[in-house]
Amino acid sequence: LGALAGYFGGWVDDALEWLYNVFTAMPYILLIFALAAVFKSGPLANTFTNGIEAVVIILAAVGWTSIYRLVRAEYIKHRGREYVRAAEAIGAGHGLRMFGHILPNISHVVLVQLSLHVVSFIKAEVILSFLGLGVPIDMVSWGTMLSDSQTELVLGYWWQLAAATLFMAVFVTAFALLTDALRDALDPKLR
Repeated sequence: LGALAGYFGGWVDDALEWLYNVFTAMPYILLIFALAAVFKSGPLANTFTNGIEAVVIILAAVGWTSIYRLVRAEYIKHRGREYVRAAEAIGAGHGLRMFGHILPNISHVVLVQLSLHVVSFIKAEVILSFLGLGVPIDMVSWGTMLSDSQTELVLGYWWQLAAATLFMAVFVTAFALLTDALRDALDPKLR
């Protein structure tokens, strides 16, 4: 969506900006909870066999906005550059210019932003599952592990809580390192 808005501009950009503003006008966490309630006990409750599909759809429906803004800004910045005008001069169509010329030049920025989003999506899944709005209680998830460890912690069994917290911290740190390495490897200015 950001590529379409940034590349074409005009009414396409206006329509997609309106959609973006509608989504960002609502608080992020409240929108996640509302969608989770619809998928968990609303009209879409029996649509999915397990809760992970619903969680992925919820996070994708809410998380596209920051990626949209970044991609839109990058396409606006690149659409008037010489290499894009040269591609237009030799007869390249809109699709080739958008995805064959501009996208490879902005992919490093988008990949870094996506890898940063993985961490926030994991935290959102943990919160949803901890509150009982995410994956079913019989599925393994850090959120369900934390929820289960509440009662065990009162009895003195702390290791389930420690294990879930430790692995979450390791995973978040690993993704931070991956993001930094991706930026260094893919940024054309650093080559």
